[in-house]
Amino acid sequence: MNKLEENRAVISEVDHELTQLFQKRFAAVREIAEYKLEQKLPVLDRSREEALIASRLKELPEELQPYFRTWYEGLMAVSRQFQTDLINAKQN
Repeated sequence: MNKLEENRAVISEVDHELTQLFQKRFAAVREIAEYKLEQKLPVLDRSREEALIASRLKELPEELQPYFRTWYEGLMAVSRQFQTDLINAKQN
């Protein structure tokens, strides 16, 4: 196996792990949506999101930070959309 194939294998393994973690994360997102619906809380908490991003960025080398920010903001955006869809479905 050459370097390209080796690294693609690593990426495939990581992607599998990410898929499992995605499902775990969205199970929690579902619970949060239900809580927010019951408590009449907004889906978006911008200050919490910014605090989370800032905290996570500290864990990364500077060269990766802008890419992580883009990825993490996208993850939070789809999490918010999932919450919104769940709440809308329960309200209709």
